[in-house]
Amino acid sequence: MTVPVKREAGRLPSWAIVGHVAIRIISLLVTVAGILAVVNVLAPEKADTAELRRDACDDRTSVIHVLYETPSSVEVRWSVGFLGEKELSYTFDEMPGMVGGEAEFRRIFTEDLGGGCFHGAFDNQDPLEGIGGLSALIPVMYWFVVPYAWLQWVILAAWTLLLLDMISRPRLRAPTAGYWLVASLGLGVGFVAYCWSEPSPLMRKRRNGGLVPAPGPLSGWGVVGGVASWAVIIGALAVAVLQLR
Repeated sequence: MTVPVKREAGRLPSWAIVGHVAIRIISLLVTVAGILAVVNVLAPEKADTAELRRDACDDRTSVIHVLYETPSSVEVRWSVGFLGEKELSYTFDEMPGMVGGEAEFRRIFTEDLGGGCFHGAFDNQDPLEGIGGLSALIPVMYWFVVPYAWLQWVILAAWTLLLLDMISRPRLRAPTAGYWLVASLGLGVGFVAYCWSEPSPLMRKRRNGGLVPAPGPLSGWGVVGGVASWAVIIGALAVAVLQLR
């Protein structure tokens, strides 16, 4: 006769622990990817018309955004993939006619700059139109300018799971879930700090063939310090990515 083995009270099965760690790692990575993508939209690589023609004719981009800048110039933006946002400012030799800057640039690019090989579309949609007013002061709102719809939805799904975890977890290292909610919903990077810290750090040292004991509770200032540390780390990573483009 087989005697069932009782599980220690309050202890999750191993598959649940592994699944939760996997969700934390994936959520951390997609959030960092989203932040880097937004930084790339906010600070696109400077380019020229020759590079635009090359990218357009090599089918590296499918849409060219032509935005009004002044009566005699336009800002042109396009993307060649993840972290591949580019822009240039084009000044007309003569004031564009009544047709408008977008149509005039399209004509010049197609007829005079060798862009007739481009098979994509032109539009006047600003990639940053999702941000404005007070929302520009709330970092988490920059989710609206993540350049890929699929990445937006993956980030939203990850954040939803993390928020549910914050408010439903019976024990946290932070004094209350409110610290993580404010840091996450206000700054965005709080989600990354939460993934790393709760309910124990993702990385722990090994000693005598096992993990060292999990660190104790976090104070409110501990949460602030963790969020600030991750903000610095991601900021440094963003600067490195921008420099290496």
